[in-house]
Amino acid sequence: MDAVNLRRRKMRKIRRGAATVFRHFMLWFFAIIFLLPIIVLLTRSIMSPQDIYQVPTLLFPKHLDFSGYAEAFDAELLHYLGNTAIVVSVNTVFIPLSCLMCAYGFAKVQFRGREVCFSILLMTIMIPSISMQIPLYVMYYHLGLTDSLWPLMIGAFFGGGAMQIFFMRQYLKGIPNSIMEAAKIDGANSAVIMFRIMLPLAKPVVVLTAVNVFIGQYNDYGTSLIYIWNEKYYTLAVGLYYKYLAPGAQNIDANIQYAAGVLVMLPLVAIFAVFQKQLINGIVTSGMKM
Repeated sequence: MDAVNLRRRKMRKIRRGAATVFRHFMLWFFAIIFLLPIIVLLTRSIMSPQDIYQVPTLLFPKHLDFSGYAEAFDAELLHYLGNTAIVVSVNTVFIPLSCLMCAYGFAKVQFRGREVCFSILLMTIMIPSISMQIPLYVMYYHLGLTDSLWPLMIGAFFGGGAMQIFFMRQYLKGIPNSIMEAAKIDGANSAVIMFRIMLPLAKPVVVLTAVNVFIGQYNDYGTSLIYIWNEKYYTLAVGLYYKYLAPGAQNIDANIQYAAGVLVMLPLVAIFAVFQKQLINGIVTSGMKM
């Protein structure tokens, strides 16, 4: 019996080991598939134009050529990056703050009609965003704000959207009211409670919101294309499209285009590398508060 049990334990260990190897193999397999476009982008950014257009296609360069980066990193790219930095900074700072204020009111402030107002807010999620483009454009046009960066930033001061407010409200509801009551006994008003108590306690979901806003605004193409037609105010997405991809664009070597893609991708990679832990914690904690 001991020999049989020993044989069974060995078989179980072998099966567990085989299952672990299979899982790791599948993870590596799908990781390579999903990373393949980025690998191609990186390798072709350091290829010469002759290597890029060679048939059959090369995956790795024969000779390293970094001239594409020097050509891509020009004054136009810096100008587009500056406009994008303004838009992204305003939205990344003020959307989480205005969202926190709205969520704090719905989660912790008792007032008549609170649930009705919150229900109306949630109903706006069902409105397709595309249906709001024409009314918003007409409003900004009559205010004289089109062909500027203002239409890309004004919304940051009004909560940032129903979904953001909803998730932050759900998180704030999980914070005990006894903390607020203790602060009120010490003489704290609503502003002090919100910014000095609730904001630090809600740091995971605030950081998650800020990073999501950064990524969304940095990659935003459609909104900039609607409101901006002067090259002076082009953001990265629109500027690079007109420079490299639009009909009638300059005839620029492919390695320069790939290098520009890598340079544009670097800020997002840096943001993820710095805030990876906070992103995971924010997703986990906001999901638990649901």
